[in-house]
Amino acid sequence: MLDDTLISDDLMDVVGQARERANQKGERFNIFSILKVHRDEAETHSRFLHELLNPRGRHGEGSAFLDLFLDGVLGISSQGGQHFRVRRELPTEEKRRVDMVIESPTDIIGVELKVDAADQKAQLHDYYHELQRRAEGQKTVTLAYLTLGGKRPSTMSLKELSEDDVVCLSFAHHITGWLQKCIDQSQHKPELAHAIQQYLQLIRNLTGKGGTMNDLVAGELKGDMERFQEALEVEKSLPKAKASVQEVFWKELSDALTDEFGVTPTVYNASTIASMSKDYYSKNRSNKHIRLKFPVCQLDGKAIYLYTNLYHAVHYGLRVEDESGAVIAAQSLRDTFREKWGTGNAVADKDADWLACYYFNPKAGDAEKIINFDSFNTAAVGLLDDEVRRTLIEDMVAHQAELAEKAKELSSQ
Repeated sequence: MLDDTLISDDLMDVVGQARERANQKGERFNIFSILKVHRDEAETHSRFLHELLNPRGRHGEGSAFLDLFLDGVLGISSQGGQHFRVRRELPTEEKRRVDMVIESPTDIIGVELKVDAADQKAQLHDYYHELQRRAEGQKTVTLAYLTLGGKRPSTMSLKELSEDDVVCLSFAHHITGWLQKCIDQSQHKPELAHAIQQYLQLIRNLTGKGGTMNDLVAGELKGDMERFQEALEVEKSLPKAKASVQEVFWKELSDALTDEFGVTPTVYNASTIASMSKDYYSKNRSNKHIRLKFPVCQLDGKAIYLYTNLYHAVHYGLRVEDESGAVIAAQSLRDTFREKWGTGNAVADKDADWLACYYFNPKAGDAEKIINFDSFNTAAVGLLDDEVRRTLIEDMVAHQAELAEKAKELSSQ
């Protein structure tokens, strides 16, 4: 893809040496990343944090880690943590679940953590009122919103709450600092300290604070004019190389969809796959909205289509078009679909004009399969491998075939 003559041996040495230094203590050997659970909010982050915070946790340190969190992160007196109870997935009256709740005779603290998941409508609002209900006016209520960078919650999630009702915490600052203190406190138990160190390294990687290879390369380049100029030449070539990878993906996906459904998808918002791939990396934001689509079935004068869209990440699913070809919201049909088969896992799934929208088949994949052509994440880079690309496209088309059958089942009712 990339003209190798643009990359001198000297520049390649810089990259190679940086890669070695970034792993000189084995930092790349992270058990969470190897097992591909590093972004799993419920089964990795919530469980691990709960285990550390729980005074009865298998770490055997009693309330030591909880005390450090309450006193050092939330500024709440732990009083030795003796009377605190820590729970996961606390159910609410609205049939939701608060990720973690820490409760004592005087305080009730809810923690909602986000790694990739989007805010939900009135989510924090419902959690806050659930905590208030359980406090019965006898306890101080604290609701913490924990994200990678400490961002503010959306007004959709807050609903009638004020931002002042929520304490914003970040993995990048608050959790990394707390974890380091936990490690310092665990030196008498090397295995425990190492386990926490692994999780700390994971958080640093996720938040870009891990002393990554990129950081080390940048440090080398800023002091060498010649190498910096070479890097700029490579940078100029990247959009073309990225577009080439994207073009191959779209062409092979279109061919696979044609083979599966016997219909060639329409390229929407661009003349050809080649042009839409190239234009994606231009500065015009309208070029970010590209897609393939084809009809699946008819229902009451309307057509149900399978769409494969791209803005930042590739997502796909079912939408309804009216007679003019405009995408419309079909609320009753959407409700019926979701009642029978559940919701999608893409951010766009919350939009009313999708019956369901996915990044990947939840039965056969995980967040590792999310292809982000904007950030050109690991999954996007993986498309350079013919076998990886073929397998990913096969999985995506097989899932779309399942969705098409579900749409036809709806139309026959």
